[in-house]
Amino acid sequence: MIVDYDCRSIADISHSRPFLQDHRPDIWLGLASSPATHPMTRPTAFSGIAVLLLTALVGITNHCNADEVSLPMEAPAGGERLMQANSILPENIRSHVADSLRHDIRSDGLTSINLSGLKDVPTVSITVFDQPRNTWDASLSAKSDIAIQKGDRVLIGAWVRGESLSKEGEAIQGDGGVVEVVFEKQSEPYTKSVQYLVETPPNNEWKQVWIRCVSEEDYDAGQCGVGFQIGYSPQRIEVANLQVWRYPPETDLKTLPMSPRTYTGRELDAAWRREAEQRIEELRMCDLELKILDASGMPLSGHAVSIAQTKHAFRFGTAANVEMIGRSDSDAERYREVLKELFNVATIENGLKWQYWDQKTSDERDQVLSAMDWCNEHGIAVRGHVLVWPAQKNSPDWITSLYDTPIALKKVIDTHIREMGFATRERVVEWDVLNETFDNREFEQYLGAECFTEFFKSADGVLPNAALYYNDYAGLVRAGVNTYHKDHFEMTIRRLIEEGAPIDGIGIQGHFGEILTPPHRLIRELDRWGQFDKKILITEFDVGVTDEQLMADFTRDFLSVCFSHPDVDGIITWGFWAGAHWRPGSAIYDTHWNLTPFGKAWTGLTQQKWMSNVDGILDEKGSVSSRVFKGDYQVIVGDQTWTVSATEDRNVTLTMPMKENE
Repeated sequence: MIVDYDCRSIADISHSRPFLQDHRPDIWLGLASSPATHPMTRPTAFSGIAVLLLTALVGITNHCNADEVSLPMEAPAGGERLMQANSILPENIRSHVADSLRHDIRSDGLTSINLSGLKDVPTVSITVFDQPRNTWDASLSAKSDIAIQKGDRVLIGAWVRGESLSKEGEAIQGDGGVVEVVFEKQSEPYTKSVQYLVETPPNNEWKQVWIRCVSEEDYDAGQCGVGFQIGYSPQRIEVANLQVWRYPPETDLKTLPMSPRTYTGRELDAAWRREAEQRIEELRMCDLELKILDASGMPLSGHAVSIAQTKHAFRFGTAANVEMIGRSDSDAERYREVLKELFNVATIENGLKWQYWDQKTSDERDQVLSAMDWCNEHGIAVRGHVLVWPAQKNSPDWITSLYDTPIALKKVIDTHIREMGFATRERVVEWDVLNETFDNREFEQYLGAECFTEFFKSADGVLPNAALYYNDYAGLVRAGVNTYHKDHFEMTIRRLIEEGAPIDGIGIQGHFGEILTPPHRLIRELDRWGQFDKKILITEFDVGVTDEQLMADFTRDFLSVCFSHPDVDGIITWGFWAGAHWRPGSAIYDTHWNLTPFGKAWTGLTQQKWMSNVDGILDEKGSVSSRVFKGDYQVIVGDQTWTVSATEDRNVTLTMPMKENE
């Protein structure tokens, strides 16, 4: 498991890359020489286009329609401009485009924003023809003019619009664009005070944005600034009326305007919901007809019948904590009860990872295996995670001593796969064989590219009855736009298949941070992974946002999209109790066993809306029928109880037993 890029801590991300370098500053605000002096570099073929049209204006009064009345047109009083008028002159604006990207910079655009009253505003555009590796590979920034202290409040304002583009440069129907706004240190380690993804409305409509934050450090003039990162996928972004303000630290941050984080399709009447409900009814439900006979074989009519679902056919699972399964205190008892109540599959969170297993005593290893046995005894299928995480940082420390002897390295890895396979082959239904190759490439470096396929073949030899998965992150995150990581993810799957790897499924993590993926893009992403005709399992789902209602709504919508998608086999949340969770704020239950907003959304769907419970009266033929969610059912007539499985349309005849006095 790894946190997807969009939800790593600010500290983690701030050390991750160089930022902006001066690049063609002379084309800002339409003040440069004519477009003819900046010829386009046109490729003969291209995989994508990204266009940024950025207008930086100061001191213009905006007028807004009714959709924007909650946001002020002007910054609140009491602030001081971090960037004065001269800071948006061409010589003070920096742009950066990675050298590897074919691109075009133009300055001949003019735009008007009817909602704001802005007229004939000059624009600047950056067109990128290749898929960037990183979001910051196409960026613009402006430095501060005055010093700022740690704790000072910062307010960024702008108007934004955009649209996603096809490879041919045509606008994609119903899609806006995305641009990531950051306030950060302008040199190493690029400490960020805020990262805010602006998702623009469909149909190229304008959106007003206010972003507030607290400065993470002291900065002299010019040491910090605002950046606009557009290195996502083909798109056009336009920004107007950029302004950045500083407020003293005693200012109540909540008094500064803040555009609520949200996502397209959150509204209850969004079109995708009706389509999802239709797919759920078609894919996840079946017709169940029961006929009850008395002991003599005659229809039992007029009797009350109860049909209660006890288990889903669809897999709703969780990462399971070995210690909590084995402990005997009250929290552990409650943990086990909830595990049995809510889930039908469990992934051993850490106990089977090589670096953990290697450090455990024989007794500790037995505790892991005992936890797996407990799950199986209670009808909870078990997943193994993970056989090979192909780099030292997620393997035993001593593994690097074998890097100079590839034959020995390969043998040790193969031995590890066999050891784990033999220990778990009667306990698991599937294994994550390979994990996160995008940023774990050392084994490939020393063993060759074909080593990943060999890992699968070794696993298949010792785990012939287990489904084997490749698991990676980035597949659904980053607002659903393309990234270099996603391309690598797809390339890895394709290569495994072409090389004959016995891969049965694709594990897609889903650790969401403040950057959420709208439902229509989730569907498109799942379609992308469904092209391989393999099982798709959401292996590590959680949502890390501070807005509790947003968390609940996105959880509801994410589950609805996945449950409605024909290629998705299950959804596993990465833990459920805050007392044993890597990300406590994203748990289903808090430490006192109260349902969280995430938990209310999860249980409201998996335990209520998507569970069938039918009470009826047997007709004259002794029958009752209903359309139900696929799964296992308990049928009760009088004092007789049966268990019935319904995973497809079924007609089931049940006979009452003969009583002793009959």
